[in-house]
Amino acid sequence: MTGRAGSSKQPPASETEWVAVGRLQGPFGVKGWVRILSFTDPPEHILTFSNWWLGGGRQAVAHPATGDLEKVVFLSGQRHARGVVVQLQGVETPEAAQALSGLDVWVPRTDLPEPEEDMHYWADMIGSQVIENNGRLLGVVDHLFATGANDVLVIREPDGKERLLPFTREVIQTVDTATRTITVCLMSGM
Repeated sequence: MTGRAGSSKQPPASETEWVAVGRLQGPFGVKGWVRILSFTDPPEHILTFSNWWLGGGRQAVAHPATGDLEKVVFLSGQRHARGVVVQLQGVETPEAAQALSGLDVWVPRTDLPEPEEDMHYWADMIGSQVIENNGRLLGVVDHLFATGANDVLVIREPDGKERLLPFTREVIQTVDTATRTITVCLMSGM
């Protein structure tokens, strides 16, 4: 990426782990404000991160990012309707805002607060083995997505097929981020 939103390249720490906290969705108004789909809870929490880096959108919304990221200067933001809108330095027209559409907003993992008890960051579950409570390996967490009702684990089975599991108390028995293992109890029909 070049010439977007007052940029500087990825910081020198090559071992930096990145987490996507939102996705730019295009223009808001005529002065270059940008709509954001926030991946934080609550959505306006995305405005508390002081360092934003933009990079290509990916199917997974949380994982260590690779490739070039560009730092952007966040000027202002607010909650609006069901989303968040922001003003970024150097983005002054709807066309400039549209050019950023689809890019993810990344922050260094170290900028995230520790999760509350029984809460887990999606980034910490990507790549975890998913094991049925009888010990059978179902696969590995490829990514997650939100449906509004509950989050969904997308599991890549050993044969390459995808399996979707709701992230509910009835299905998810334990999440052990230290061993990168998730134990599940499949209900009939799963």
